Amino acid sequence: MIVIAALVVAGSLLTEAGQKCTGNPRMYHGKKCASTTRYVGYRMGACGCGTPNNDTMFPWSKTGWAVAANQALFDAGGAKWCGQSCGKCVKLTTTGGFVDGQGHAPAENQSHVFMITNLCPNTYPNLSWCSQQASNGGVNQYGYGWHFDLENANNQITGMDWGNPEVTWEWADCDAGHAHDSRTPSNSNYHTCQCGHHGKK
Repeated sequence: MIVIAALVVAGSLLTEAGQKCTGNPRMYHGKKCASTTRYVGYRMGACGCGTPNNDTMFPWSKTGWAVAANQALFDAGGAKWCGQSCGKCVKLTTTGGFVDGQGHAPAENQSHVFMITNLCPNTYPNLSWCSQQASNGGVNQYGYGWHFDLENANNQITGMDWGNPEVTWEWADCDAGHAHDSRTPSNSNYHTCQCGHHGKK
């Protein structure tokens, strides 16, 4: 069973007052920007990181730094299972900005390395965040070319007061991230997933 991320957001205002990233797609100090939300998932997700017989996520994906990526980033071909980006890691760094009415910003320059273990699909209720397609200029409703839905099953995201912040993002080495902070899943963690021989090489 494939379980995809369901976003947790507040409000519905569409303004730019709290956003620091600019341009199309949005950038900040020369880095790609992304919007973020958070979700609680108890199942293995679209990269199969869990126990097949009961569809329960592995403990490391429940308590660690795991994310669901928007469809275009998860798999450019539209796959909803074992996408091209499964098991890859991204370094997310807060800008100090956020989308007004959709959360709040922590201080700038807070960074964590997250592993992509799930999909944020271009379907309801995620359309305003994960709808990056060529037909809409490759950006979501708020102007971001990328979106990450952060796993919060252990309250790890709310615990550090990340209220759907705007972030910059870049690819990162999972094992280096794990060595720095054990909450970042390692490459060996990913290879226990059902999609462990897909996506990241």
